[in-house]
Amino acid sequence: MENSNLYSNLARICAKFYDLIVDSKEVADFVDTKISHFRPEKVLFVGGFFSVAKELIKKGYPLTVTDYTDEMIEEGKKRLPKTKVIKADIRNLPFENEFDAVIVIGRVFTHMYSDDDLKKAFQSIGKSLKTNGILLFDNYENTKITKTNYFNGKLTVKDNSIEIIRDSSTKIISEHPFIVNWKATYTVNEDGNLKRFDDEMEHRAFSRKEIKNILEKNGFKQIENGNNFDNTSFYSLAEKQCG
Repeated sequence: MENSNLYSNLARICAKFYDLIVDSKEVADFVDTKISHFRPEKVLFVGGFFSVAKELIKKGYPLTVTDYTDEMIEEGKKRLPKTKVIKADIRNLPFENEFDAVIVIGRVFTHMYSDDDLKKAFQSIGKSLKTNGILLFDNYENTKITKTNYFNGKLTVKDNSIEIIRDSSTKIISEHPFIVNWKATYTVNEDGNLKRFDDEMEHRAFSRKEIKNILEKNGFKQIENGNNFDNTSFYSLAEKQCG
């Protein structure tokens, strides 16, 4: 068995894990039901759910895709060769009044550990949106992140060429803000080659009231929120306000 902590390898495995654990067409349909009636002509897609981005492109959404690591950008360019894929941090997006909608699906805000990080992220998104532009995003929920099997137990996904087993656990390290330490081991059998990756990071989860307050403090009006496409998180839909 080969052991490796190289993120360049782990990024590819994580992207493949997302492909297999998430029904990309179902998620794209979910996104479509939330934003289609706004008829966005230009859309920014933030995060590494590239298979979801691909399904949205099939639906006719003109996407620009961004992530913050070189490794995931390389993976995105491979998967979406005809789409603009650029490296950018959500806290400092290089756009101004450019998009009708921003989609942040994949619980990206889990990495915004401080309120200052959150403020920078929402203000950066606001700067990227046109007035009355739409933001659709999701978050891990504080009452669920330590209780569902997505982060607490063993998950197995596979197709004809690969099997990925992820065994993970969470431990609460702070309640205000709500942050857990997450540890995971990926065991990967790819065409008969066995590899193992360890991953560990902190994840922030939120209450729905907390997100509503954060939106209002940073120039957005919440339109709705509700259960997400999985049982660990919730979505929010918001509109950029004038001024």
